[in-house]
Amino acid sequence: MSGSDDGPTDAGGAPLVQETITCIDCGGVAHLMSRPDDTGRFWPGDLIVYRCEDCMDRWDLIVPDEGDGSDGRPDW
Repeated sequence: MSGSDDGPTDAGGAPLVQETITCIDCGGVAHLMSRPDDTGRFWPGDLIVYRCEDCMDRWDLIVPDEGDGSDGRPDW
């Protein structure tokens, strides 16, 4: 998943959906379980799921809108 042809990116050009993230509970590596749509891409508003390889926690995240200018946190 590199380059802008693979889906939405942030202002710095980084993909909005990473293959792995850091688990907030244990600091382990959480792997992307979700698959892109038929075009091979994720889009803002898509639900993506990660699972931590260490503590097995599941993380459900929403792909942010690359143009919203927010820090990715919900407004509530």
